Amino acid sequence: MSGIRDTAYPQMKSAPSAKELADVYTPNFVELVWAEKRTRESAPRVGLLALLKTFQRLGYFVSLPEIPRPILEHVAQCAGYGSIPEDLFRYGASSARRRHMLLIRDYAGVKAWGDEAQQAMERASQDAARTLEDLPDIINVALEQLVRQRFELPAFSALHRAAQHARAVANREYQSLVCDRLDAAARERLTIMLTRVEDETKSPWHRLKGEPKQPTTQNNREFLDHLAWLKEQAIGAGIFREIPDVKLKQFAAEARSLDVTSMNDLTETKRLTLAATLVFAQMGRALDDVGDMYVRLVQRLHNQARTALLEYQAEHVERTDSLVATLHGVTLAYWTEGSVEQRLSAIGELIEPDSDRILEQCEAHQATAGRNYLPFLTRFYSHQRAALYSFLESVELLSTSPDKSMTDAIAYLIAHRKSRQDRLPIREEGAGEEAAPSLDLSFVGEPWWPFVVPDTKAQGEPTHISRRWFELCAITEVMRELKSGDLCIPGSDRYSDFREQFVSEEECLQNLASYGERSGVPTEPKAFVAALQGKLEEAARKADQAFPENEYLRIEKGEAILKRLRRSPDPAGLRSFERLLKDRMIPVGILDVLADTEEWLNWTRHFGPISGHDSKLANPAERYLVTTFCYGFDFGPTQTSRSIRGLDRRQVAFVDQRHVTEDKLNEAINDGHQRVQPVLLAEDLGVGQTCFGRRNQMGSSRPEPHVRISSAVRRLWRDRLLSGFRHVYRAFLPVHYLRLMGGAQHFGLSRRE
Repeated sequence: MSGIRDTAYPQMKSAPSAKELADVYTPNFVELVWAEKRTRESAPRVGLLALLKTFQRLGYFVSLPEIPRPILEHVAQCAGYGSIPEDLFRYGASSARRRHMLLIRDYAGVKAWGDEAQQAMERASQDAARTLEDLPDIINVALEQLVRQRFELPAFSALHRAAQHARAVANREYQSLVCDRLDAAARERLTIMLTRVEDETKSPWHRLKGEPKQPTTQNNREFLDHLAWLKEQAIGAGIFREIPDVKLKQFAAEARSLDVTSMNDLTETKRLTLAATLVFAQMGRALDDVGDMYVRLVQRLHNQARTALLEYQAEHVERTDSLVATLHGVTLAYWTEGSVEQRLSAIGELIEPDSDRILEQCEAHQATAGRNYLPFLTRFYSHQRAALYSFLESVELLSTSPDKSMTDAIAYLIAHRKSRQDRLPIREEGAGEEAAPSLDLSFVGEPWWPFVVPDTKAQGEPTHISRRWFELCAITEVMRELKSGDLCIPGSDRYSDFREQFVSEEECLQNLASYGERSGVPTEPKAFVAALQGKLEEAARKADQAFPENEYLRIEKGEAILKRLRRSPDPAGLRSFERLLKDRMIPVGILDVLADTEEWLNWTRHFGPISGHDSKLANPAERYLVTTFCYGFDFGPTQTSRSIRGLDRRQVAFVDQRHVTEDKLNEAINDGHQRVQPVLLAEDLGVGQTCFGRRNQMGSSRPEPHVRISSAVRRLWRDRLLSGFRHVYRAFLPVHYLRLMGGAQHFGLSRRE
């Protein structure tokens, strides 16, 4: 759940550093004179200065007991007193403190909290909640507006309640908007989907949430059938017009976590909106999967051709050696003494007996020269042709540029799919001689041209193309343009039209000045160029100044060459120290590791109800730790409940389904990585390399894009979250261990952890 530490709400440190005391809590001369004129005794003067400096730092007043003692001591010393006045805390309960609060607001130019500030906070929260979903983000926007308008900040609970209310109102408005846009047919389809049939054990809603297995060439038909079923349930993208993507993702995530019974318990407006959003999201995910599968099929085809080329070259090494020997003999014959006729005769005697064979071998070698593996594609294409054509016929592909040659080529492929002719005409049937070609071959690259156009040597424009080679070339270019964004799949997420992410020119001009003010970047063209040139010149100047002393950088032939850093030698006694350290460490269970890292980092704060409401779990941190242990080692809820007393399998499954998403897991992982990076002892003092569990898979790789929702979350549980906390534990533990080396027992990680 979001807390005060996730927001920009200002707080005081319990143990501020000396630099922070000097920079933040030191009264200047004007403030000292101002306080001296308004107070007579030491306690009110120190109290007034302490309230002033903390108010300047926080934006709200705190009671004197809440101010850390180092700050009070520092302020008292700056006011000319050796220690904190004895009656300072009596001042905190007096009427003088309330009068001084008025003076401080007037001095700082800040308006007291009231109805005007309340309205400003609510307006800012409502505006932010229309485009944001996370409560910390909404709270930060409200804080920014209050500071901008010079209002005193309220308690954090007031900001939290305002953000919650604003988000709930915005979500209800969007849900009503989507529900009103649904026609009768869409409402009926969604209602049938949420209805359980008596004779069947699973409802269509379960089919919608449960997706096919990992997309491969073997289950290509299953994925295309799933895509066709989703198209029957499809909800038009226009229904979600003007609704931010973050809201759609939240609605879809909430719908995915609910079963049929829970969905039917919701109000009709929310139920239909969540169902429609999940259908739309699953449609986009299915298109992503099919697109990924097509890309992998084509890449696999080319990889097989590359491998075949290497095998072919290895098998014909003798032929290459023979051609080189023939060339060597021709060269020697050319350099023999005699006339031109005599040398030519010598060359003819050398190659004339096998001239046809030599020419054939040269042409065969030239066809695969320069690592040209294209001739080997036809060997593997026939097995994949049906799957590749199924993708082209099932998925709509659009060009993101004015160039339509690729989409025209796709239409041409589909139109001639059943043709068995080796050569196809470029012009439309019945077109005159003066008609333009019906097929634009501008996308055909130079390596492909000799294969696609057989009559390359003919005069004029080509009239026919090789059907099989044109298919291979077009299918390859479709794959490349999908990856580059030149082709898009409407409704997809990963292969969507990138132009939809652009900001309109009107919106850009409207927000340009505000963006420049917040980021500190000049928005005028000349000023922007000048500022960028200044930064580049400063960077170049620093590089020039540091170059003479940089022993790893040198300039050769106008290019900078950076040498590899030399590894510093291990300090004396490092091995014996590591051995002693490992001997004194006591093995600890993985649950203890999770509990320790939670105490240090509080990473479970990233988990919470997907609906956005407050958690109703009695001990949420403990439940999150157990769920992490369960899915991190792939035990499953049933086996975990058998191992932990007083735990039911449904409790574990409930947390996984209702409180954890892939995005929440990534936030917890990234937070752990960011917190552990400053600890430099992690790599030097780490000792173990493995983690003992049911599955020894503690890698740090991200889940593949094609992994399904359930398996993706489990992969994150296992591969990244637990691995990250293992490194966190190794990073923080030696610091505490070295501090208490004298005899306190510390838990560490053994080789079998």
